[in-house]
Amino acid sequence: MKRNKMELDEIKFYFNKCADDIDRTNMYMLRRTCMWTAIVYVGMLVFAMTIVPRFRMGVGHFLFIPLIIAYFFVNLYTRTHELLPTSVCNFACLFYYFNIGISLILMELSAEAFQPSRWFPLFLITFPILFIDRQYRYVAEETVMLFIYYVVTFYFKEPSYFYRDVYTVLAAYVISLIVSRVVLGTRAKQGLSMVELRRFSKMDKLTQVYNKGALLSEMQEYLTRRREGAPCTMCIIDVDNFKLVNDSLGHEGGDLLLEQIGQLLIANFRPSDIVGRFGGDEFVVFMPNMRDPNLVDLRCRTLQMLLSDYYIGNTEPFTLSIGTIVDEGNHSQEELFGIADDALYESKMKGKNCCTSWVAHDQMNFDKPVLVFVTTLGEEKARLLPQEEKDRFQIYATQSEDEALLYVSQYRDHIGLLVVELNDETKSGELVIKYTKTRERFKNIPILAVVRNEEGERIARSLGADDILVTSAPGEAFKDSITNLSEK
Repeated sequence: MKRNKMELDEIKFYFNKCADDIDRTNMYMLRRTCMWTAIVYVGMLVFAMTIVPRFRMGVGHFLFIPLIIAYFFVNLYTRTHELLPTSVCNFACLFYYFNIGISLILMELSAEAFQPSRWFPLFLITFPILFIDRQYRYVAEETVMLFIYYVVTFYFKEPSYFYRDVYTVLAAYVISLIVSRVVLGTRAKQGLSMVELRRFSKMDKLTQVYNKGALLSEMQEYLTRRREGAPCTMCIIDVDNFKLVNDSLGHEGGDLLLEQIGQLLIANFRPSDIVGRFGGDEFVVFMPNMRDPNLVDLRCRTLQMLLSDYYIGNTEPFTLSIGTIVDEGNHSQEELFGIADDALYESKMKGKNCCTSWVAHDQMNFDKPVLVFVTTLGEEKARLLPQEEKDRFQIYATQSEDEALLYVSQYRDHIGLLVVELNDETKSGELVIKYTKTRERFKNIPILAVVRNEEGERIARSLGADDILVTSAPGEAFKDSITNLSEK
């Protein structure tokens, strides 16, 4: 009993885990069955007309013809289109099975009303071998066919032939159910073995998370089928100073560290999250249907804290830099990687053990170049721009350096100028200039630094600003500087 229950649980898990494989197998078997049924049907007709005395075609014979033609077109469609939904696959197989059963019943009655049943019992036994279905559905489908057969033959066959067929067909029915149970158990073991084999082939052997190929494939599968507006989150996680770890603890120590990070990622994130090793000491976590940046940030900081307690002879705690993008704008996989990598770069610039979280909304369309203004005064400062510059640029003003860098990352191809207000006391604005000028794909964006004094001017020049203006400069100088930079 215990072994039987385990087998039933295995079969149930097989249907839940291997639904797509089952659908593919059923559609393949349907195509093959249709092809061979048509070949055998034509061959048997020719043989019967040539050899069998007094052979005549009945209603059942003629029903086969439109069925074969209809499923010829069904098979053509399924060969050139994506996998059909499970319900449609099940209906196509069941409908084909039902129509063949009815055709065989009518064929036997019209051609052999005074002979024992031959083809229908074989048909009952064959069905569970050809198509994969749940046990209770086998029972229901074959019970319906059995009932139809008994009702029809009761009225059209002699009692002696009818009762003999009751025994023969009932025996075939019982055998078919036994066959279905044995075949299902075998298919479940084989199917789950293949799933485990594929899962193992997708795993990074050291860290036990997805390897790069599987990671990208799983992400793309979700992004392809996700509904409009559905959120998702990507985290890129990089080990700080991993080369020093290898140098001080050896490659064995580095492997132990990567293995520990893999275990922490699996334990710290949801089972539905896609966790993979992107390469070397870099990991990626993709979180479907996650839109809460605070929760993501909490998970990332928990991961950093747990790793800092890990000790394998190191003199300093192990740390991670993390870049996170919460996507609410249906970005592609390539765009998500680009923005998350930019967020990671900001974490690296801030120092060790940092986490940068950005929220990206829908992509916007621009009919003119974008001027990003980073200022402590927000929109008020933007009003200092001459009116004609507002006509030339679409102006975006922000008080947040993080928000400005996200905007640069997301719309770098549309940005014509970056205006940054520097405060030498609070250091605000310095990160934006330094980041933009050291990040290869942003370094061509012109930057105008607006400073308060000579110290601010010195800092702006050391950071690589393309032009520098003091806040006390007249509006005409502001206009000229913008014009010169935007025309470069």
